Amino acid sequence: MAVDEATKKQDALELYQIDDKAIVPFFKSHLEELQKFLQEHKGENLSLLVKLKQFIRTYRLPFNMQRYMEVQRTYIQQSLQTQVQNRQEAVSHWIQEHACRHRNRMIQLQCLYLERIKDKLIPEVQAMLEHRLEKLQGNAKPDSDGNQDNAGK
Repeated sequence: MAVDEATKKQDALELYQIDDKAIVPFFKSHLEELQKFLQEHKGENLSLLVKLKQFIRTYRLPFNMQRYMEVQRTYIQQSLQTQVQNRQEAVSHWIQEHACRHRNRMIQLQCLYLERIKDKLIPEVQAMLEHRLEKLQGNAKPDSDGNQDNAGK
Protein backbone atom coordinates (compact mmCIF):
# COMPACT_ATOMS: atom_id res chain seq x y z
CA MET A 1 0.00 0.00 0.00
CA ALA A 2 1.59 3.24 -1.14
CA VAL A 3 1.64 6.22 1.16
CA ASP A 4 1.17 9.61 -0.46
CA GLU A 5 3.32 12.64 0.38
CA ALA A 6 0.53 14.38 2.31
CA THR A 7 0.18 11.36 4.61
CA LYS A 8 3.95 11.20 5.14
CA LYS A 9 4.01 14.89 6.07
CA GLN A 10 1.05 14.44 8.44
CA ASP A 11 2.73 11.42 10.07
CA ALA A 12 5.94 13.38 10.53
CA LEU A 13 4.03 16.26 12.09
CA GLU A 14 2.12 13.99 14.47
CA LEU A 15 5.26 12.04 15.34
CA TYR A 16 6.87 15.32 16.30
CA GLN A 17 3.85 16.24 18.43
CA ILE A 18 3.97 13.14 20.61
CA ASP A 19 4.32 14.35 24.18
CA ASP A 20 7.64 13.03 25.56
CA LYS A 21 6.53 13.87 29.08
CA ALA A 22 3.52 11.55 28.77
CA ILE A 23 5.41 8.38 27.83
CA VAL A 24 7.01 7.35 31.13
CA PRO A 25 3.85 8.26 33.11
CA PHE A 26 1.85 6.18 30.61
CA PHE A 27 3.95 3.11 31.37
CA LYS A 28 3.94 3.93 35.09
CA SER A 29 0.13 4.14 35.17
CA HIS A 30 -0.09 0.81 33.32
CA LEU A 31 2.76 -0.84 35.21
CA GLU A 32 0.70 -3.75 36.51
CA GLU A 33 -0.63 -4.56 33.01
CA LEU A 34 2.86 -4.09 31.55
CA GLN A 35 4.43 -6.42 34.07
CA LYS A 36 1.75 -9.06 33.43
CA PHE A 37 2.24 -8.65 29.67
CA LEU A 38 6.02 -9.02 30.00
CA GLN A 39 5.58 -12.09 32.20
CA GLU A 40 3.29 -13.66 29.58
CA HIS A 41 5.93 -13.00 26.89
CA LYS A 42 8.94 -13.90 29.04
CA GLY A 43 9.95 -16.91 26.92
CA GLU A 44 10.14 -14.84 23.76
CA ASN A 45 13.64 -13.76 22.88
CA LEU A 46 12.70 -10.13 22.18
CA SER A 47 14.16 -6.87 23.46
CA LEU A 48 12.25 -4.78 25.96
CA LEU A 49 11.72 -2.15 23.26
CA VAL A 50 10.00 -4.67 20.98
CA LYS A 51 7.86 -5.88 23.88
CA LEU A 52 6.88 -2.30 24.76
CA LYS A 53 5.74 -1.81 21.17
CA GLN A 54 3.75 -5.05 21.33
CA PHE A 55 2.20 -3.87 24.60
CA ILE A 56 1.11 -0.60 22.97
CA ARG A 57 -0.34 -2.42 19.97
CA THR A 58 -2.13 -4.95 22.18
CA TYR A 59 -3.70 -2.47 24.61
CA ARG A 60 -4.21 0.21 21.91
CA LEU A 61 -3.96 3.14 24.31
CA PRO A 62 -2.57 6.56 23.44
CA PHE A 63 0.24 7.89 25.64
CA ASN A 64 -1.81 11.03 26.25
CA MET A 65 -5.56 10.53 25.83
CA GLN A 66 -6.32 14.25 26.02
CA ARG A 67 -3.89 15.04 23.21
CA TYR A 68 -5.18 12.08 21.19
CA MET A 69 -8.76 13.37 21.50
CA GLU A 70 -7.66 16.87 20.49
CA VAL A 71 -6.00 15.51 17.34
CA GLN A 72 -9.06 13.43 16.56
CA ARG A 73 -11.30 16.48 17.06
CA THR A 74 -9.09 18.44 14.65
CA TYR A 75 -9.43 15.66 12.06
CA ILE A 76 -13.18 15.69 12.47
CA GLN A 77 -13.34 19.47 12.12
CA GLN A 78 -11.19 19.37 8.97
CA SER A 79 -13.33 16.62 7.50
CA LEU A 80 -16.57 18.46 8.27
CA GLN A 81 -15.55 21.82 6.85
CA THR A 82 -16.66 20.72 3.41
CA GLN A 83 -19.92 19.16 4.61
CA VAL A 84 -23.13 21.08 5.25
CA GLN A 85 -25.15 18.34 6.93
CA ASN A 86 -26.25 18.16 10.55
CA ARG A 87 -23.12 18.49 12.71
CA GLN A 88 -23.96 15.64 15.10
CA GLU A 89 -24.81 13.35 12.22
CA ALA A 90 -21.57 14.30 10.48
CA VAL A 91 -19.49 13.65 13.62
CA SER A 92 -21.18 10.30 14.12
CA HIS A 93 -20.53 9.39 10.50
CA TRP A 94 -16.85 10.42 10.77
CA ILE A 95 -16.38 8.32 13.89
CA GLN A 96 -17.94 5.27 12.22
CA GLU A 97 -15.82 5.72 9.10
CA HIS A 98 -12.48 6.92 10.45
CA ALA A 99 -12.00 6.42 14.20
CA CYS A 100 -10.54 2.91 13.98
CA ARG A 101 -8.10 3.92 11.24
CA HIS A 102 -7.14 7.02 13.23
CA ARG A 103 -6.49 4.97 16.38
CA ASN A 104 -4.43 2.42 14.42
CA ARG A 105 -2.35 5.18 12.89
CA MET A 106 -1.69 6.86 16.24
CA ILE A 107 -0.70 3.55 17.85
CA GLN A 108 1.77 2.92 15.02
CA LEU A 109 3.22 6.41 15.38
CA GLN A 110 3.70 5.85 19.12
CA CYS A 111 5.61 2.66 18.39
CA LEU A 112 7.80 4.50 15.88
CA TYR A 113 8.42 7.22 18.42
CA LEU A 114 9.70 4.69 20.95
CA GLU A 115 12.59 4.08 18.55
CA ARG A 116 13.56 7.74 18.88
CA ILE A 117 13.64 7.72 22.67
CA LYS A 118 14.62 4.12 23.41
CA ASP A 119 17.99 5.00 24.98
CA LYS A 120 16.28 7.13 27.62
CA LEU A 121 13.03 5.18 27.92
CA ILE A 122 14.27 1.60 28.37
CA PRO A 123 16.32 2.27 31.56
CA GLU A 124 13.40 4.20 33.10
CA VAL A 125 10.89 1.43 32.36
CA GLN A 126 13.31 -1.24 33.61
CA ALA A 127 13.78 0.71 36.86
CA MET A 128 10.00 1.03 37.32
CA LEU A 129 9.53 -2.70 36.74
CA GLU A 130 12.32 -3.59 39.17
CA HIS A 131 10.88 -1.25 41.80
CA ARG A 132 7.45 -2.83 41.36
CA LEU A 133 8.91 -6.33 41.76
CA GLU A 134 10.66 -5.24 44.93
CA LYS A 135 7.39 -3.86 46.30
CA LEU A 136 5.55 -7.06 45.46
CA GLN A 137 8.24 -9.11 47.19
CA GLY A 138 7.99 -6.97 50.32
CA ASN A 139 11.44 -5.46 49.90
CA ALA A 140 10.24 -1.92 49.27
CA LYS A 141 12.92 0.71 49.14
CA PRO A 142 12.38 4.38 49.87
CA ASP A 143 11.08 6.24 46.83
CA SER A 144 12.82 9.21 45.24
CA ASP A 145 11.36 11.46 47.97
CA GLY A 146 12.85 9.29 50.72
CA ASN A 147 9.45 7.93 51.79
CA GLN A 148 9.07 4.28 52.62
CA ASP A 149 6.75 2.65 50.11
CA ASN A 150 4.34 0.36 51.92
CA ALA A 151 2.24 -0.63 48.92
CA GLY A 152 3.51 -4.19 48.95
CA LYS A 153 3.03 -4.68 52.70
